[in-house]
Amino acid sequence: MKILQRLILAGGVITIVLLLWRLHPELVWSQISAVGWGFLFILPFQIFDHMLNAQGWRFAFSASDAGAVPFWRLMKARIAGDGVNYLTPSGTIAGELIRPAMLGDVATKSARNCSVVVAKFAQALGQMAFILVGLVFVVLGRMNFLEGREMTLSLCGTVLAIGIIALSLYILTSSADWAERLWRRSPRVASLREPMRDYLLAHPGRFMASTICFMLGFAWGGLEVLLVCYFMGVAISPLKALAVEVLSNIIDSLMFFVPAKVGTQEAGKTAIFKLLGYRASVGLAFGLVRHLREFLWACGGFALYAFNKARGLPPQPEARFP
Repeated sequence: MKILQRLILAGGVITIVLLLWRLHPELVWSQISAVGWGFLFILPFQIFDHMLNAQGWRFAFSASDAGAVPFWRLMKARIAGDGVNYLTPSGTIAGELIRPAMLGDVATKSARNCSVVVAKFAQALGQMAFILVGLVFVVLGRMNFLEGREMTLSLCGTVLAIGIIALSLYILTSSADWAERLWRRSPRVASLREPMRDYLLAHPGRFMASTICFMLGFAWGGLEVLLVCYFMGVAISPLKALAVEVLSNIIDSLMFFVPAKVGTQEAGKTAIFKLLGYRASVGLAFGLVRHLREFLWACGGFALYAFNKARGLPPQPEARFP
C-alpha cells in the first residue's frame, strides 16, 4: 500500500511539473503574483466554511447533547480533522477518528462517536446535493461547455451517489432481521447502529439541517472562486464560478484517495477553466493558489491535533470506527 501511495504522490508531482512546463512557468507566475496581498483576504475566507461545517456537526448531535458542546471546540475538531484528512493517505477517514476525542468529555463517548458518523453521512449528502443543484443551475443557465451525454452522466451519477448514501444509512440503522444479521458480526457497528437509529428517528429535521449546512459549506467555495479570480484580475460570472466549484467537487469526489490533492487540484482546475473558455494557465494558477490556501489550513489543523495530543488532552482514546 505504501508503494501505491508513493506512486500516486509521484504521479501528482510529475503532473504539476508537466503542466508548468507546457503552460510556461513565467505566465503562470504572472497570474499568481497578481494576487499579491489579496492572499491575506483569501486565506481567512475559509473560516466561514469551517463555521458552516461545525454547525452541521452540531446538528448531528441530539438537541440535548448539542447544548453541552461548545461551538469553538467543534470548530477546533473540524479544522484538526480536516487537516489530518488532507495530509494523510486515508481516503478522508483518519480525520474522522480523531474528532470525537478532541471534544473531550462534553458529551458521552457514544454520542460523540455517533455524531461523527451522522455528520459524515450528512456531509456526503450535502456534497452530492450541492453538485446536483449546481448542475441544474448550469443547465438552466445554458452553459453549453458540457455535451448532453456528459451532463446526463454527471446528473445520473450524482443521483446514484445520493441513492447509495441513503441506502447505506437505511442498512446501517434498519431494525429488519436481514440488517441485524448483516451487522451482527461487527460489535463496533452494532454499538453505533442503535444511537444512530434513535437519532434519525427522533431528529429527522436536525439531520436535514446538518445536510443543508454542509451543502452551504460546499457552496461557499463558489464565493472563494469569485474572490480569487478578482485578485487575479480574471473576469468571471457567478454562474461560471458555480460551475468551477461544482466540477471541482466532482473531481475531488472521484480522486478522494489522492493525499493533499497533489496534481488533481492543478490538473482539474486547468481542465475546468479551459472548458469554460479561459486560458489553461489561468486554471493552473488558480489551482496553485487554492492548493496553497488548502495546504496552509491543513497544516494549521494538523498542528492543532498534534498540540492537543502532545498535551494529553483529552484523556479519552481516539475513536475506532469500523
